[in-house]
Amino acid sequence: MLKKTKKFATQFLKIAFAVGIIYWLVQSGKLNFTALKNLLTPGVLLLSALIVGLNFFLASERWRVLVKSQGIPAKMWSSFKLTLIGQFFNFAMPGGVGGDVIKAYYFTREFPGTKVVAATSVLMDRVLGLYAMILLALMVMIYDINHVLHVSTLTTLFYFIIALFVVFTVSLGLVFSSHIYKTQLLKRIIRKLPLAEKFMKVYESLHLYGNSYARIAQVIVLSLIAQSTAILFLYMVGLVSGFSDIPAKTYFLVAPLGFMATAIPISPAGVGVGQAAFYFLFNVYTGHSSEVGPTTITAFQVSSFVVSLTGAFFYMRYKRPNDMSEAANMA
Repeated sequence: MLKKTKKFATQFLKIAFAVGIIYWLVQSGKLNFTALKNLLTPGVLLLSALIVGLNFFLASERWRVLVKSQGIPAKMWSSFKLTLIGQFFNFAMPGGVGGDVIKAYYFTREFPGTKVVAATSVLMDRVLGLYAMILLALMVMIYDINHVLHVSTLTTLFYFIIALFVVFTVSLGLVFSSHIYKTQLLKRIIRKLPLAEKFMKVYESLHLYGNSYARIAQVIVLSLIAQSTAILFLYMVGLVSGFSDIPAKTYFLVAPLGFMATAIPISPAGVGVGQAAFYFLFNVYTGHSSEVGPTTITAFQVSSFVVSLTGAFFYMRYKRPNDMSEAANMA
């Protein structure tokens, strides 16, 4: 009972937080929904759906590469359906059973006895996706280094991104290293930690993904392409909504940082957090106040939700009576 109450309270707070930010942005004139009216044409709506669908497909293929690296013959269409189901649950069940958990659960239904692979592949997919975001942000900042170093906030963000990149690179190198695995250096450290047994299982599982650096590189490249499609979407929305004065490179710098903020699990599917983050980042980078950030990310989130509704159709075909409770036990 206490666990259910805590989960409900967490869900309520996340929704309230997202609604509060959206309300503040609208009331203060920082988010103007009328700017989205220009998107409501058949051509733009179709193109939006295609770009978001491509983004989901690339994310699905990224995950499938990781699964196949563990010797499991995951099929393209099956993986894509599971990805759509996961995306749907990210929006439909805020604070409840997350999309990644649902995706992993139905994967184990399709491939019995793969619970560890399902869980670790989803985790590694998230980690490498975040790593690719950091890498893209770093590359764009280096490309536009003169502007970055002339704005103190951007300079601080630049050093922060460098630090994140180093930490992620070193951490992944340690986890994947066969030499360190043989010397059991990390194992000795893990044994001294609380919940050592669980951390050891995670380490053992994640280490296996380092057996093929070519596959890791493939996952990162797929991540970069997927992020580029999302940025293309934002740029298109900006142009259609009347923000034609903002160059494409601005979107390439702001978007990875903004999407990193939406990945923080403090609101449903990053709603609210994304609007605030994109508003701040676009204003810092361009040097003036604008509605482009909240407008573009809102359009992306709405389009993502609409496309993810196809996942509801596949979920209805997959589901059984006790699925939610069984999936919750995987979390």
